[in-house]
Amino acid sequence: MTSLSQDLNLLLAGLLPGAKLSWQDLPSDISQLNKRIELQLLALEGADLHLDAQQIGQFWQQLPYWAFAWAAGQGLARYLLANPEYVKGKRVLDFGCGSGLVGIAAAKAGAASVVACDTDPLALIASRQNAQRNGVELELVSDWQEYQGEFDCLLAADVLYDLTSAGDLSKQCAEIPCWLVAETQYQLPPWSTLTRVATSKATTLPVLDDFDQDLDVSIYLSQ
Repeated sequence: MTSLSQDLNLLLAGLLPGAKLSWQDLPSDISQLNKRIELQLLALEGADLHLDAQQIGQFWQQLPYWAFAWAAGQGLARYLLANPEYVKGKRVLDFGCGSGLVGIAAAKAGAASVVACDTDPLALIASRQNAQRNGVELELVSDWQEYQGEFDCLLAADVLYDLTSAGDLSKQCAEIPCWLVAETQYQLPPWSTLTRVATSKATTLPVLDDFDQDLDVSIYLSQ
């Protein structure tokens, strides 16, 4: 185990006693066409681990988004692998990359280059490890605006629920000609020209009780 992996595991253990990271395969409908995707995600050491309300509350307040494969991200990854023409040969931005899942899927679908951006430095560490595990390259940045105007396609998941953030995204990414956005809520901001092109169901991984199970994921396109 690398020192970076150990750092991530130490952080998780501090947030949630008994928690660790483990390599997990994504569902077969995502890992299709021999493009298997494996991510380092949150795991619990034993089924007998019990948390009280205070521990759970502390955990969610400091949520390590990079330790989950969120339902919307899975939906977008699935769509890219099934429809590679949106990213094949193109320069792609994975906005709010988290675990790097969407960027990894874009790379496997034939993107010429993928820049994965996240303000959380631990997400960038996790994305680097996940990309290496899957045999692809991601360029990792905390501030993508220096690349503005150099992308052909924007990929984002779970951004439209916060209309303030979505508005900022619209202004900052206006020059990117093609957008693919995945959401688990049907809520589009007034400025949006996005059109829903696909729907699917996904469950956030790891599965924790009834959290984020069988969510409806919508894929929106603007081009």
